[in-house]
Amino acid sequence: MAVVLFAGDDGGGGGGGAAAKRAKPYLKKFVQPDSDEEFVGDPRNLYNVHESWRTLLSMSTCQKVMVTEAAQKALKIEVGVNVTQEFPWKQVQFKDLRDILFEELENVAELTKMFRGFNPEHYILIGYCPILTESDDDPPEGDPFIFFISGKEAKLAMGIIQNMEAFERWRMRRRLRKKPRRWVSQGTEDEMEILVERFRDEPVDVEIQSVYPIQEPKHVAFDYRMARDVRDGVIELLPNENIKFDNIIKRRITVAVQSAPARVDREQQTNPTFPSNAWSQYLYEIDDADLELDESEVEEEDGKAKPTSRNPTPLPEEVVDKPPPEMSDQINLLLNTLEFNQIDSYRNDYQLISSKQVVQYTNPYLQEFICFANISKSNKRFVAGYDWYPNMSGLIAVSYAFSTLATTNLASSRVDWVQRAVLEPNPVLLWSFADNLNYKLEFEAPFETTSLTFCPHNGDLLLGGSTNGVVVVWDLQGRCEHLDDEEYLTAAQAKYRTLIGEFLKWTIELKENVVIPPATLSTMETSPNGAITGFYWLGKHFYINNHGKVYNDADQRNHYKFFITCAFDGTVSFWDLDGSGSKKQRDKMRARMLPKELTQSESNFKNKTITPTYNLSFNEPLTSIIADTSVFSIQTPAPKVINAFPANYPISLQPKDPPSLRQSMILSTFYGHIHRVDWIGIYTDGDAKEQVNSAVQFAQVHDGPVLSMRKNPFYPELFASIGRNVFAVWKEDFSYSPIFWRKRPCDLTAVAWSETRPAVLYLTRSDGILEAWDILARDDDACLNEILGGGVITAITEHRPSLPYKILGIGDYNSSIRMVKLPHTFDVPLDNELQKLMDYVLKEERRKIGIQAWEQKYYELNKDIIEVKREAEQEAQKEMERIEREEQLNARKRQADEEEEKSANNKPLTSLPYNERMARVWDDLNLNRMMTILMSRKRMDPEKLARETALEKERLSYEAAKKESHLKLLQTIDNEVASIRARILPAEVPDMQRSEMIEERVKCELLLADSYEDVAKESFEMLSMFNEFKTIDYIEFLERGRQRRQLLDQSLGGNTDRILWYQEKVKNMQLDECNFGYDFLYSGLSEQTENDGQSSSTNRKTDTLMYESVDGEEEEAD
Repeated sequence: MAVVLFAGDDGGGGGGGAAAKRAKPYLKKFVQPDSDEEFVGDPRNLYNVHESWRTLLSMSTCQKVMVTEAAQKALKIEVGVNVTQEFPWKQVQFKDLRDILFEELENVAELTKMFRGFNPEHYILIGYCPILTESDDDPPEGDPFIFFISGKEAKLAMGIIQNMEAFERWRMRRRLRKKPRRWVSQGTEDEMEILVERFRDEPVDVEIQSVYPIQEPKHVAFDYRMARDVRDGVIELLPNENIKFDNIIKRRITVAVQSAPARVDREQQTNPTFPSNAWSQYLYEIDDADLELDESEVEEEDGKAKPTSRNPTPLPEEVVDKPPPEMSDQINLLLNTLEFNQIDSYRNDYQLISSKQVVQYTNPYLQEFICFANISKSNKRFVAGYDWYPNMSGLIAVSYAFSTLATTNLASSRVDWVQRAVLEPNPVLLWSFADNLNYKLEFEAPFETTSLTFCPHNGDLLLGGSTNGVVVVWDLQGRCEHLDDEEYLTAAQAKYRTLIGEFLKWTIELKENVVIPPATLSTMETSPNGAITGFYWLGKHFYINNHGKVYNDADQRNHYKFFITCAFDGTVSFWDLDGSGSKKQRDKMRARMLPKELTQSESNFKNKTITPTYNLSFNEPLTSIIADTSVFSIQTPAPKVINAFPANYPISLQPKDPPSLRQSMILSTFYGHIHRVDWIGIYTDGDAKEQVNSAVQFAQVHDGPVLSMRKNPFYPELFASIGRNVFAVWKEDFSYSPIFWRKRPCDLTAVAWSETRPAVLYLTRSDGILEAWDILARDDDACLNEILGGGVITAITEHRPSLPYKILGIGDYNSSIRMVKLPHTFDVPLDNELQKLMDYVLKEERRKIGIQAWEQKYYELNKDIIEVKREAEQEAQKEMERIEREEQLNARKRQADEEEEKSANNKPLTSLPYNERMARVWDDLNLNRMMTILMSRKRMDPEKLARETALEKERLSYEAAKKESHLKLLQTIDNEVASIRARILPAEVPDMQRSEMIEERVKCELLLADSYEDVAKESFEMLSMFNEFKTIDYIEFLERGRQRRQLLDQSLGGNTDRILWYQEKVKNMQLDECNFGYDFLYSGLSEQTENDGQSSSTNRKTDTLMYESVDGEEEEAD
């Protein structure tokens, strides 16, 4: 930091007369004229800004410095940000100026001496002064500033600065004010003079008599006078101040566009292929018997040709095919003619009309393929968790729960939670496309399972998240590859099995191949406390340590199985599936020593316990997360294998791992928020848990809980979210606004992206409707709306393989999961679809960024108005809430008073004396007797009368309460309107000068202060209360004050240097040589003479006496 200090100009009057005249300070006060017409001439006659700057720079304690940009930022006096040429002045604390600026100055010792005894907490006036370097060709580094050391000169400079600012404001307003200019003729007055009637000669009265009627001029209609007809003149149309203009919001208008040609039915006459009224147009039937020759003649001929023999040797009979009979030419002609000329009613004539193929447009629809349901296992439950088996097609694991995030429970329903947890099963089933009636496998779950996932690296491992946060692991041990294997037994084996079964009838039959117990569970102590709402797998080369640090293993041979879970209690956990075992070493050795036949059915995870490696805690319930997790694609075998096993054929997952794993993720909460949070990890070996408080919130567009977020498998930076009636598509690095969002007519329950098309996603609603959206085709509405039932749909998932059909799984309200075939349009991707989707997203992002910049600019230009309106709205809202709370409290108070009064009236008689109790009983009996007599005389039924008058009594009481409430509202409406108007329309704050503000403050203090008569009266009353009051003279009073001051200074350690210095100067008669800072006002006067100097010395002596008396008063006051 380079700072250059200039020497201060000497403004004293030590030179000759001309020098003294030039150094005279310019202390003129600017007085604004009442109107511009009063002042005509040079504005410098009113006030001279140049002379004011000369006066400021010529003060004795004015210091000029060059401050660099770094020092300006440290002192908060940056040019263009904190100070400008229009507002150049700032106040800086002396300690900041000393610590930042003085260290780089050459004359720091001189400045330190000048500021000796200066309070570090006081402020120094400093200002930006560009006129110091205007004439320099090569100015030093930095910007020129000036500041004042003396407090008296700073106050004098403040007065000059206020006059300069007032003059500049008046001059700018005078320049901006529009004045009428001189009229410039464009020839209009010449045209107007023609229409003016002028009398050239004296008028003469003439009387005319005629037999013809006087011709009247024709009627001329009024015409429009346009602005273009007037060449000179400007008309300004100003609206009334009371008129308020409402902005017209541009809305989307749905316009029908024909996307396909309409169907047109036309008839065309084709040439007939048969002759009219011809004998050959009818089909003559010829039987096969008519075509055969006479066999008798053939036999006779054969008999003549046979030779005779006595002992004929029998030959084996050979079957010889009879050749077709030969037909004459006439028969062939007849048959061909009949075949050609016969009338064919089913002939296709379209081929004769046109050979060009026509595209046929049809409405897409869903076709149900198969349905999986087992009411005995999943009655009164919903589909909660689901996942597809990664190594074979057509296998899906489904878990069922009594409630999900998308379902609602009635408050009136009573649930015995203990009975449900103990007695009700927790079904988790595996279904196959090969059998829709029976499930293939059942997984034992100790708790209700809310989410499921297969391990993508080991398909035999199934993980489930429970309602209490426990993670359950099942090991299939290759059972899925042998689901349809049949066991063939010999007769001896079947007989032996039947015999053994007779002996084991008393035992329970266990289906070991169908029911799979859990291999391991996570501990309750380390698991989250809320329900697991999602599983997410990391790349196989990423791992996280116990301190929360993320690492990427460069060795491609090392594979990890880390996954992330989010829970409803706000916990995000990182798990390692390859965790260490939890059993003791002797149990492991015992397991190794057992025979192979006893351990072959045990899972490798039986001796392991999975625990979270690291935990993140958030203060809202979580529903899903978006992080740098893996997305997967599918690899299918050859079509020959698929055709051989269309229901279940082998497949393999291909992970798409991100290049890096950031310590950041996006969370969706049940409170309707979407946050991006970052974690930094911990640096101690303690509890591996980190509290995440700081988060970047995405734009809040959802009107309810955000139930789910799903990442696009082709474009991982794009994700979709659903919350109540709104679904939105977001980009990860753009939180200002979603790419687009739409409000649907019903609550949304699930969302899923297509596995084959990047721009297609599916939504399900609580009214049982499935919506398919194609973003590139249209983004204002769904391309397909399919009604799948009348109840809520809780799950949706797409089967990754496309052959033989593209299948979509839907979990409905009947606890069944239905498989439907998707239309061909949602299966085959478009040409370059991913690039088109990315271009669409980037275009929308640029448009949103432009809107954001415009909003920010508009806010900066109208910040005061917007903030005032916002504060007024908040105040009005608070006032309405306060009134509502008061009304509720008053209603409760009235209700409590009524109940208290009722309880007082119904006070038990046991607390009263005996005579009063008997009197009340007698009064009640007498009243009932009299009412009975009256009713009997008037022949009225009391019960019937009460029934008939109940409604009228209720109406009368309602009318009375209504009138009372109206009266109360009318009494308070004036005050409420006045308070709201005062908040919406803030009071104008007048821009007053310092002198005016001081004057106004003094007036307020005088108005609030007591009068002199009251103070004097009160003082005399206090004096009269003393018993004895001795009178003392003024000298003794001052002396006592001086002694008291000395005692206080000695006891409290006060600053006695000033008093000792003053006493020493008085004693040595050197007080007149001291400079108290008042000589500046008289140093520049050229009219000062030798006589004035003598009088000045006399005045100094007088001032000395005055100072002594003033100090004495101060000591007495202290």
